[in-house]
Amino acid sequence: MPCEISKEERLQRLLKLKLIFKNFEPHQIENEADNVNDEIFWRFKVDQATHIIKKAAGIFNNNLVVAFSGGKDSLVALHLTLQVLDNQVSVIYNHTTVEFPETIKYVKQLANEWNLNLIMTKPTKSFFNAVKEKGWATHENRWCCKPYKDEPAHNFMKQKGIITEITGTTRTESLYRRSLKPFSFPKKEPYIIRIHPLYDWNQWEIWKYIKENKLPYNPLYDMGYQRIGCWCCPINGLSHYRRLKRTHPKLFEFLCNFTPMHPNIAKLQNL
Repeated sequence: MPCEISKEERLQRLLKLKLIFKNFEPHQIENEADNVNDEIFWRFKVDQATHIIKKAAGIFNNNLVVAFSGGKDSLVALHLTLQVLDNQVSVIYNHTTVEFPETIKYVKQLANEWNLNLIMTKPTKSFFNAVKEKGWATHENRWCCKPYKDEPAHNFMKQKGIITEITGTTRTESLYRRSLKPFSFPKKEPYIIRIHPLYDWNQWEIWKYIKENKLPYNPLYDMGYQRIGCWCCPINGLSHYRRLKRTHPKLFEFLCNFTPMHPNIAKLQNL
């Protein structure tokens, strides 16, 4: 969602300025300011992202894929890439076996509408079978990320001799990514070079691009979800599971009856 003051607040500020300066027209100034913001966005952010993709395609001779999660950021990265490479590029979606049903439906529908060369990869073992063996992941031990979110797609790339992927990662996602650059080179396995055309974008710019290009986005966002990854991720806060109980009661009930007990379900039951 756009992170800015409301139109009402902006108008209030402009009206205060009108009391100070004569011949000051708030709406005219507001429109001109919005036009400048739009010009800067399209000239610098969108053109910059397109330039990064073109450079990557040239350097790696189009030997690359787009990593698509079904989320808003990778959607924008995918759309921008298609403007440069048309449908020549392969798109990898990694199915962790614990994706929201809406996400799977959305990804398949988008692949059909956009005629994508979609590759859907999966881990060898069901996520819940692994949890029965290892227990739920924690902040200190996120054992599930590598085998369920990364390895299936990277193994496919390795088999096909592909070493480069375009992502929707931005430096505003976390403090750990604030030094993100357009090209990231691996320091350890897997030796996948990652291209980040949106590295310098914020969430307001992501949604602006989606809105102005009328891109179909994951319906989970309209349900209030900020993250649309694994629906049972224990790293998600309690608000995620309160929302899950409301929007997906069957999934919530499944967690309530699952052994070992989900840490956030246990917290909710003790409140």
